[in-house]
Amino acid sequence: MCIFVTLHLQAYSPLGSSEKNLAHDPIVEKVANKLNKTPGQVLIKWAIQRGTSVIPKSTKDERIKENIQVFGWEIPEEDFKVLCSIKDEKRVLTGEELFVNKTHGPYKSGSELWDHED
Repeated sequence: MCIFVTLHLQAYSPLGSSEKNLAHDPIVEKVANKLNKTPGQVLIKWAIQRGTSVIPKSTKDERIKENIQVFGWEIPEEDFKVLCSIKDEKRVLTGEELFVNKTHGPYKSGSELWDHED
């Protein structure tokens, strides 16, 4: 009997976090200016274009409207490769934001969620 498992990656917080706001990365800003898009649109489109499901979050109506305007255009291959080459690859969310309840939960710190510290 064979069991096949398919995993699909999902981008939680595709624009980064308070620790690393990817929308202010100079490479992202340069591509956004070239394409006449916002950095947020470029980051969302980049994730979609690479096959990642994306869940952008905003409480601002203007940004929610911008976030949905990522269809009907593509990031050109040259710019897509430049975005993929951003070297500062690190976890920008530790999991603490989602899973840690210091008083009542099973995890008391973010380090308990991971095998190693960044």
